Amino acid sequence: MDPLPISLLILGLLIIVLDMMVAAFITPIGVAFATLGILLGFGIEFTESFVLSLIAAVLAYFAVGRYIRRDVQDIGAREKKYTFELKGKRGKVVEIGKEHYIVELEGDKWIALPEGDEKLKIDDVVEVVDVDGVKLIVRKV
Repeated sequence: MDPLPISLLILGLLIIVLDMMVAAFITPIGVAFATLGILLGFGIEFTESFVLSLIAAVLAYFAVGRYIRRDVQDIGAREKKYTFELKGKRGKVVEIGKEHYIVELEGDKWIALPEGDEKLKIDDVVEVVDVDGVKLIVRKV
């Protein structure tokens, strides 16, 4: 028997087992490899096996993705700390970088950009005007 299908099956199973041990989302890749190995082992043409393994990977993605999403908790919402309603909250400038500032807000440090061309100094009290990704847009109070 050809060693390729057996190798693909073993690789797929190892990837699935690895995904159970680490916090990665690679189960669909393992499913694709395992499915490809099984189908090639039964003598199905490579092109058909490849397409079917991709379909199996997409199905695994939806099945495992829903399972993972159901168990993920928003720590910020649970602790009532960060619900990303940071607008209006006040913090203090603790560090000045070349193109940004570091602002301490609720005990954590955030990258902040000033609103407009405003220059800030260390210990200035600032208010969050907007949130851009993980950066705060602030203005001096």
